[in-house]
Amino acid sequence: MIGITKSDSKFDRYLSWLDYFKVNYCVLDYDNAAEGLEKFDECSGLILTGGCDIYPEIYCDWDTPETKGTYKPGRDGFEMNLLGKAIEQNKPVLGICRGMQLINVYFRGSLIFDIEEIRGVNHRKISETEDRYHDIVIYDNTLLKEILGEEKISINSSHHQSVDRFGEGLMCSAKAPDGIIEGLEYSNKKDKPFLVAVQYHPERLLERENKASKNLLERFLHECKE
Repeated sequence: MIGITKSDSKFDRYLSWLDYFKVNYCVLDYDNAAEGLEKFDECSGLILTGGCDIYPEIYCDWDTPETKGTYKPGRDGFEMNLLGKAIEQNKPVLGICRGMQLINVYFRGSLIFDIEEIRGVNHRKISETEDRYHDIVIYDNTLLKEILGEEKISINSSHHQSVDRFGEGLMCSAKAPDGIIEGLEYSNKKDKPFLVAVQYHPERLLERENKASKNLLERFLHECKE
């Protein structure tokens, strides 16, 4: 059974993705944190989902008047604790969008607070119903390259924050042409459980059989069975 963290944003897309691939899962809800942490002991792996921004003071940045009150620090703490348990119990982890950012923050990395404002590039979705699409370059000698088998692949984009300074022990596995980081994994994988994080949304790709969706999930599930 796979544990997947609850998101307040398009969570049904994650569940229909897992249902399509016939995955046995349980939802880990930050509103019932104690129960969620206990349930995770029965899970063989962890998927960290997308959603709201991480509270900036966790990664030593400042909140702004415009974003005040939009965070869910209870979710941040719950998912940090889940990630800690996954690492302690040697369970595979797959991070998606916010999930990738949370992994980086957990390992003491930082985030770009707003890509468009700071870097002058737009990675937001086009509308409420339409994601942006762009290519990413996948680096050689990375786990992500091994999984996807491609040097370049088209993915969706629906975010305004991204990884800035890498967390301790992490490395970049993919970038957008404009330099925004699109993938993370351990730099030294020896004696460590599977950990892959991507900035895109595999669960929202239009083609279920797309390598960026199917290969990623199937490899994660394989690692969970191992």
